[in-house]
Amino acid sequence: MIKKEPSLKDVEDWMLEFPQVEAPATHNFAEGVYVRELFIPADSWIMGKRHRYETCNILLKGKLSLYMGSGVPAKTIEAPLIFNSKPGTKKFAYAHEDTIFLNIHPTTETDVDKIEQEFIISEEEFEKLDYSEIKKLEKGK
Repeated sequence: MIKKEPSLKDVEDWMLEFPQVEAPATHNFAEGVYVRELFIPADSWIMGKRHRYETCNILLKGKLSLYMGSGVPAKTIEAPLIFNSKPGTKKFAYAHEDTIFLNIHPTTETDVDKIEQEFIISEEEFEKLDYSEIKKLEKGK
């Protein structure tokens, strides 16, 4: 019997079987910009959400071992670092030390729930996309 490699969704489902660590978010707004600041405690595993659009990420403090899905090699990153992630990317990381991670989104909206509806793709929605739709997301179209 051939076994498939577990998906990040499979890993996330497995992770939810364990006690969850608090990773508090702070929400910062400026004219036309929303910055989500996430504190990740040392020795924690964290699974991010898929973003609908290319996202600017800032590792402000700390050190992460980061995996961003197939086709992108896992790597260890250290602050300070700014990098972009493609649409549809799901980030999975281990925090070697206390970490502060920022996502930046262009929006005038200040309701965090509405922002999440606009910028986040649920796993259920992502799983329904066909290959060509996923490729369009990856290309930012």
